[in-house]
Amino acid sequence: MSPAATSSASLAETLRRAEQARRAGRWDDAAAAYRTAWESTGDPRWAGELGLLELSLRRHRDAAEHLRRALEGGDALAPGARARLRGALQQAAQEVVEVAIVVGKPEAELFMDGRRVGQGFVTYVVYVEPGSHEARATLQGHEDGVGRFDAQRGDKPPIGLALKEKPPAPRPAQPAVAPRAAAAAPGPAAARPAAGGTAIGPAIRLGGLALASAGVLVGAGFAIGWVVKDGEAESLREELRSAHDDLADSSCSSRTQNVDARCPQLRDAVVSRDALGLVAVVSFVASGVVGATALSSFWWAPSPDHGGVRVVPQAMARGGGVRIDGAW
Repeated sequence: MSPAATSSASLAETLRRAEQARRAGRWDDAAAAYRTAWESTGDPRWAGELGLLELSLRRHRDAAEHLRRALEGGDALAPGARARLRGALQQAAQEVVEVAIVVGKPEAELFMDGRRVGQGFVTYVVYVEPGSHEARATLQGHEDGVGRFDAQRGDKPPIGLALKEKPPAPRPAQPAVAPRAAAAAPGPAAARPAAGGTAIGPAIRLGGLALASAGVLVGAGFAIGWVVKDGEAESLREELRSAHDDLADSSCSSRTQNVDARCPQLRDAVVSRDALGLVAVVSFVASGVVGATALSSFWWAPSPDHGGVRVVPQAMARGGGVRIDGAW
């Protein structure tokens, strides 16, 4: 028997054991079998079945994580299965904390409470139990980006993690010049007058660019929150459309909103989504104004004893930006 046939037979046996255990009410055994099937194949269908069993076992954090992984599986799920998993995810997420994390450098490695989450992305959605937690992003040559927070059940806090480059190692001290040689051949630096400039320029640039960076991270966090709320509102619309024929595209009809408790939930989700979007836009605009003011200070408030500004574009697989070198 070929390795492929052996693998297929092993998967079929694992799924048979999972289904038998579920029918017999042995949910722990069924969950273990579906976990084996998912980890060996990466098939989102088995991640969804695992999440549904974990929800029945009240393992809400694990259930939310596996249900989201299943819903990210593209077209592998049938529309009916996708709607069922989306409803289960909403139920599990109400019992835990849904954290939207934005990492300043996608090549950094992300950890939550010491548990590795992943690497290579700008945004992550992580589920944790209510309480105190720490998100940490690490990258060689950079100081760790750390975000600590306290959250209660059902909260959705946005976290931004910025990683700052470590300063270069100090250069070795130059040997002292003999007094006679120094007197005989003074260097050009001794005869050069002190460069002009104002001391307020570096302070404006350092503070302005720090505020602009923080504003971008905050805006990105609220943008992630907008995406989450938009998905929640769309899910509720799909459920209501399938249950009521008189549901309009953007709101419940007068009859439906009096008999279906999901209508107030839809309105709340739309209001929250619009508020998050407005705050995100304001954060991005304010960051742009502050950053432009800080950069313009290179011309109207130059640094003493330094000069020259260099802007280097940077491109990566999942984004890009610029690096600014100059006097700070």
